[in-house]
Amino acid sequence: MGLFSGSAKRLEKERIDQTKRQFADLGARSLAGVMPIADVKWREKVKVAGRVKALRVQPWADQVASLELTLADETGGITVVFLGRRTLGGVHLGTHLIVEGMTSEHHRLLTILNPAYQLLPRQVELPY
Repeated sequence: MGLFSGSAKRLEKERIDQTKRQFADLGARSLAGVMPIADVKWREKVKVAGRVKALRVQPWADQVASLELTLADETGGITVVFLGRRTLGGVHLGTHLIVEGMTSEHHRLLTILNPAYQLLPRQVELPY
């Protein structure tokens, strides 16, 4: 006789399938309206999703420390700046993130300043 009964294995498989469906549902709701980073234009309200590829604390005007991160998907990358912040809870290299805000230019780079953001679990597939 095996370590687990057939009914226990079946229950575990159902639990795993339910968890996968829940992550898929979360992704569908959260990622609605997301566009590829390569399609982002200057002075446009955008919603993009990707992985955090770089993080640094950088002084902004009047020596205000600001968190700068590079958010990248398969089509490109964009700089995201959180003014007056040194950290964001749960945000580190590799974090899946959705940001929404107005694009601008800083040091000749396309930038989103102080966006609304949402952390995503790694189980949610990014669209781009």
